[in-house]
Amino acid sequence: MKYLIRSNKVVFSGNMQMIMKYISDFYKSESKEWTDKSGFWTDLGKFKTFIESMGYSIKDKIPANCRCEGTAVTNSEFEKIWCECNFSVKLTAERLHISERAAAQIVRKLKLRK
Repeated sequence: MKYLIRSNKVVFSGNMQMIMKYISDFYKSESKEWTDKSGFWTDLGKFKTFIESMGYSIKDKIPANCRCEGTAVTNSEFEKIWCECNFSVKLTAERLHISERAAAQIVRKLKLRK
């Protein structure tokens, strides 16, 4: 699993082909000269240069300073709150003022265990 990150926020997650397709769909007009008819990039070097110029980076792990999706909290802060709430999705969601579903998704993405 790879993570597409921009401004300390995870924008998209998936394998490299999925990320390349996401970028080519999102930036159709800027990227069409480097993609084939199906929308996939023909040169990985040009793809990496393109996303870096747009402020993106690709990481294998979500950095601790990234904001959790749908919150203003960083991953390290979320982990601290998760432990303080005794690993409870409901208590963590209430404390962060987010839905239980969103809290559960963050727990799963960060691979936090009870």
